[in-house]
Amino acid sequence: MGCDTSALATPGPVVELAQWLQSLRRLSGLSYRQMAQLSSDQTNQQVPHLRFFQADRGNRLPAWRVVQDYVRVCNGDLRHAERLWKKAEAATVSPDARPRRQRSALPPQYICEPLELLDAMRALRFAHGNKTLRELEVAAVDGGVSYLPRSSLGAVLSGKRMPSKTLLLNFVKVCGGVEPGSPTALLWEQAWERADAYRRGRPMRTAGRQRQPEQGEQPDSAGLLSNAASTARQDQPARPSRWRQLAGRLVLQVLEASVHLAGPSGV
Repeated sequence: MGCDTSALATPGPVVELAQWLQSLRRLSGLSYRQMAQLSSDQTNQQVPHLRFFQADRGNRLPAWRVVQDYVRVCNGDLRHAERLWKKAEAATVSPDARPRRQRSALPPQYICEPLELLDAMRALRFAHGNKTLRELEVAAVDGGVSYLPRSSLGAVLSGKRMPSKTLLLNFVKVCGGVEPGSPTALLWEQAWERADAYRRGRPMRTAGRQRQPEQGEQPDSAGLLSNAASTARQDQPARPSRWRQLAGRLVLQVLEASVHLAGPSGV
């Protein structure tokens, strides 16, 4: 009797995503047809129930838009879904493949996780000509030694391992012209430190997380206005607190009373 190797060939992260989606649907108590009806009501478009059925089979990576609809209908955590999907995507695509989602990566100052760092590296590469691994290896040669060996860089861009700090800094230099020691290079270095700390279970804070708008979505002007208002408040001189004002009034009243009781001197 032959052995079915299809499951063995399926990357683990794809199965992990499918199992999480299945558990999400079971918790919601919805059937696939009910999910399709809810999604159709939300989008005003007819959504076939087979789209959700195939999404949690674990045979292949579903499109991100399908995962989004699946999670929203079941009231799941979109942030966690995004982590699982990006992990599965990194495990199924080759280093030279174009990213499947049309969404901008986070800038380095907002990167906290290894998958976000991988997204940013791949976006930087495609934005600057999508050089092959061999071209990147040759471009990083110094003194007869390449600081971007194809084997190591290929493993990094396919999500199999996290880059070393040296490899990352050489990568952004070759792909984006980021010179070592520059302010931009420092941002990438700090992004690597946060991603490495996250991997070790010691997440670090950034100056602030920036939500990236979806394709065609306008930037969040409310957030910009709130930041500006916060800065303006910081620039204003500090006002005395209320209890200090009350204490000052009491002191004045006591002094006035003592002067009144003492009367004019020399009488």
